[in-house]
Amino acid sequence: MPQRFFVFLVYFIPALMGLSGCQRTSSLAENAPAPAVDSYTAPPLQLSTITLPVTIPVRVLEERLNQEMTGVLYHDNNLQDDNLEVKVTKAGPIKLRAGFSKLSMEVPLKIWARGRWQWNACTFCKRIQKTEETEFDVTVRTDSRLQVLPDYSLKSFTSGDFAWGDRKPTVSFGPLRFNLAPFIEPKLKAQLLPLLAQLDQQLQERIPLQTYLSQTWHQIQSPLLLNQQYQAWLSIDPQAIRLTPLELQQDQLSLQIGIDAFVHVATGKKPEAKALSVLPRFTPVRTLPQEAQIALSSEVSYASLTQMVQQGMKGQTFTFEDGKHQLTIHQAQVSGTGTQLLLALETSGQTKAGFLTKKFSGKIYLQGVPYYDPGTQSIKVRQLNYTLDTQDQLINTAQWLLKNRLLAQLQQNLDFPVKSQLTTMRNALQTGLAENRLQQQVLLRGSGFTLEPDTLFVTPTGIRAHFQATGKLALFVE
Repeated sequence: MPQRFFVFLVYFIPALMGLSGCQRTSSLAENAPAPAVDSYTAPPLQLSTITLPVTIPVRVLEERLNQEMTGVLYHDNNLQDDNLEVKVTKAGPIKLRAGFSKLSMEVPLKIWARGRWQWNACTFCKRIQKTEETEFDVTVRTDSRLQVLPDYSLKSFTSGDFAWGDRKPTVSFGPLRFNLAPFIEPKLKAQLLPLLAQLDQQLQERIPLQTYLSQTWHQIQSPLLLNQQYQAWLSIDPQAIRLTPLELQQDQLSLQIGIDAFVHVATGKKPEAKALSVLPRFTPVRTLPQEAQIALSSEVSYASLTQMVQQGMKGQTFTFEDGKHQLTIHQAQVSGTGTQLLLALETSGQTKAGFLTKKFSGKIYLQGVPYYDPGTQSIKVRQLNYTLDTQDQLINTAQWLLKNRLLAQLQQNLDFPVKSQLTTMRNALQTGLAENRLQQQVLLRGSGFTLEPDTLFVTPTGIRAHFQATGKLALFVE
């Protein structure tokens, strides 16, 4: 009996003391999953239409034409061929009107004419001749219809006629007065065609659409800094051009040009300049889209994500089953693996089983899929689960963690608000596009942009978010 009691004291009491003293502690292995992330392909850019409204007030053309067409417009000083000299001079300002799809023009002219009358009574008689000169007024009225040719040159088709003014062509020979209108009218009509051709040429030269559009096409291909603080660069890759019909209404010429382009904004260093594409021929259309799509990309670094997780989890203790089990998070770190986020938690905890209190410490690794929640404007994680190595360790150490609501609680904490970043990006986009002077005469303006994340990707340095901005984007040529 004494011997059996001695054996009991030697073997059982120390074991009992070990149970009640909570001296058994397990360590979780430090086998972290591979940090490598899968390569990703950015979503394809959507083709956008940048509108380029061209509006030319008639008064501008009127001023230019009056500057170009001055003084003598036509002069025939050969009296020998038809017994008539004619000099045509602009008598007043040219007047232009645009309406009913045509450009109407009035050109007041002063015409000086010298006529020679000669008569032979017989073959051997002396020739009798008389020379007189006169001045009179006419007004040439023209109608021009304009068309944009495939090479962006402007073609005008002008027709016209003239009307006599207050002074009509007459000459006096003594008591006789002769009406020269029947003689001058054929001359005037013959010279009206060269005059109309001159007007056509002036119209075409005063609206150098090809020159302006070619300059604009090349200027928009240079990266544009929208925001200095965030180093946000706007890149435009033009692909095609569409033109609406040229309209002549309300004393102005108007034309809508649509530049189809891939537009995106990226943060970081200035994008490398691409080889400039040449100005293509246009496609005629009736209308143009009113909205442009701009693709943006921005990255939230793992350091920023870790900082947000630390604020919500560090020092937090989770209890289960009325305090029977406890888990405390001391540190948290976010990284990436494959196409998922990897959350590493440095923890300690304990669990009770009867009289036995079992402690553990070490890292627990979890993986989840990041996604954007538009309702809260935040990046969240779904399908959160333990890694395979972590599951194996917990089965041997704290398998109760596999069965409780810890994952659901942790998943609620993995909430990364990006509303302020979205607001900042939208404001930067609005401000940066409010008015950008690409060149001295070319302005780029954007307005009314909405911004929503489109796709999230796990990268080696963070979560890259691709956004889609929708708004109006227009070019203006002064």
